[in-house]
Amino acid sequence: MQAQRLFDTLEELSTCNATPGNGVTRFSWSEADSRARRVLERELKAIGLEPWTDGMGNLHARIEGSTGAPAVLTGSHLDTVRNGGRYDGTYGVVAALEALRSFHDEGYKPERAIEFIAFAEEEGANFGSTCLGSKGIAGQIDVEGLKRLSNAEGSAYDRLRAFGLDPDALPGEQIDPANVKAFLEVHIEQNAMLEDAGRELGIVTAISGMRLHRIVYKGHSDHAASPMQGRRDPAAGFAELAFRMEQLWKDGELPEDFSCTIGELACSPNVGIVVPESVTFTIDIRHVDVPVLEEGWQRIESLVRSVAESRGLDLELVRLSASGGVRTSSEVGEVFRQAAERRGVQPLFLKSGPAHDAASLGSRVPVGLLFVPSIKGLSHCPQEATAPEHLALGAWVLEDALRSLAGGGRP
Repeated sequence: MQAQRLFDTLEELSTCNATPGNGVTRFSWSEADSRARRVLERELKAIGLEPWTDGMGNLHARIEGSTGAPAVLTGSHLDTVRNGGRYDGTYGVVAALEALRSFHDEGYKPERAIEFIAFAEEEGANFGSTCLGSKGIAGQIDVEGLKRLSNAEGSAYDRLRAFGLDPDALPGEQIDPANVKAFLEVHIEQNAMLEDAGRELGIVTAISGMRLHRIVYKGHSDHAASPMQGRRDPAAGFAELAFRMEQLWKDGELPEDFSCTIGELACSPNVGIVVPESVTFTIDIRHVDVPVLEEGWQRIESLVRSVAESRGLDLELVRLSASGGVRTSSEVGEVFRQAAERRGVQPLFLKSGPAHDAASLGSRVPVGLLFVPSIKGLSHCPQEATAPEHLALGAWVLEDALRSLAGGGRP
């Protein structure tokens, strides 16, 4: 593994960006995304591989194995949030690429095939639905689902076709569990647990499930000087809901490790001297155990409805995205642990709150997820950072683990 080569590719990909000087913005199926794909395709072709793109826009490349044994998959996502950082997802993509480059440099011939995947639309920036690329090949969304999923510009299906992709090919591109040994992903932690514990690596034992909903409170628009009595003010309803939802957690009615977040928020009309007619917002909830997740949502949904009813507000509620919690493979976790210890590192075993592509694939095949520390826990912002030595360490451990699982040589 060549650390400087890893850093150089990360730097180059950070320039594939729609908002230079204000973080990294690289939505899937955009011009910035196209530039990033060309960088990866160039690097993959340079080591003799023939990259291809599936109907969801996931970029693949494969080192064939010497046997017909099930393959080992590795990668992460190439897209970012708006004004995000340069490492979320991209680090895992480049670490997987660097492993393939190292194998080429060494002339390493694995027994099992090793397949690289750079996933599309993990962040859900286009349609509010996360991990679309990995869900597509994991059989969690179909062509009809892509046609139903839409934004103001049209459907996800149409967006894929406009980008030159063939979403109708999706049914034939789904992962066959019989042909996959495991999927390995390395990612920045996006939290401060590793930093607080003084650990250099984390091995994830479980990935939280999540539910994302869009909610609209509709009331009656009026002059800001209108009497307070009798108003149907959706902004006041939203404020009450936000306070009471947090209070559910503080009062112990939601588990301590349950998270609920109001993400998007928009008033209409957004005018300082007008009582708004509507407020649109999203609620994101997360927990490892699906029954706990659903029970928590039932409590929150009941609150959403009761606030609307008590204030005379009309309500629209749509589920945008859902994913189940996933327990990672203990076998892959042990391979990660042994690889870390060969570098003199004792990893921390932990759970992941953020969703990852590994969670989508974990519904069909064994998965492993490795974390490197995020400085101050910051992510999804321009200040997102990980120490260079930790970036190099994570890439080395990923390479070692891939070699262990693929066989054909000693780590």
